Amino acid sequence: MSIREGIDVYYGAFGFRGLLAISSFRLFGRPKVIAGQPAGIKHPVHLRVRTSDLAVYHHILLEREYEVSLPFSPRTIVDVGANIGLTTISYANQYPDAKIVAIEPKDANFAALVMNVAPYPNVVPIHAALWNKDGEVAIRDVGGDWECQVCEGSGCRAITMRTLMAEAGIDLIDLLKVDVEGAEKEIFLDCDWMDRVRVLIVELHDRFKPGCREAVEGAAKGFRQHESGELTFFSAI
Repeated sequence: MSIREGIDVYYGAFGFRGLLAISSFRLFGRPKVIAGQPAGIKHPVHLRVRTSDLAVYHHILLEREYEVSLPFSPRTIVDVGANIGLTTISYANQYPDAKIVAIEPKDANFAALVMNVAPYPNVVPIHAALWNKDGEVAIRDVGGDWECQVCEGSGCRAITMRTLMAEAGIDLIDLLKVDVEGAEKEIFLDCDWMDRVRVLIVELHDRFKPGCREAVEGAAKGFRQHESGELTFFSAI
């Protein structure tokens, strides 16, 4: 991000306070975190200065990219690839009676996620990567703190959806959001749990890994499907 782009992003999100924060960080390395509280969000959100957090904040909490109006009140929501928790927070405010499970593999992102969702007792953060088998995987950066990709290897706990549902005490997932930078191919290929999902929102990453769309559409066969921007929606209801 150029200096000019940075100024525009921070001013757009936080006004002069944002300009002061990014200017001070460039000069002195502080503040490392800035807090914001957009309309409709009950508690402040903490963002790491000079990271992709501000871009994610803009898309999710200002533009409401993942907001969805369901024809029922969801009891269970699962956020896969939760990053620092902004989509989780959006759903926690939109659906305060739902149990929300947020899974994120990257250490720094998970720490920020835990801090951001702490005021929400209905949110359960899980430090792991969703995968096609239990065990371990490696985490590879493909675009900084925002875009990290799960791949074969070790260093991070990996769990299947069946394991996740068992550990979280979930029978049925009313809303499943997935943004995993290409790992959706492994997650949805030959999956045996889509009959337990009512609505799926996924960002497909065939640009990173060909076959992602084919795997997800195969798993969601029979679901109604539509596109909105970079997101694909599947509904069984």
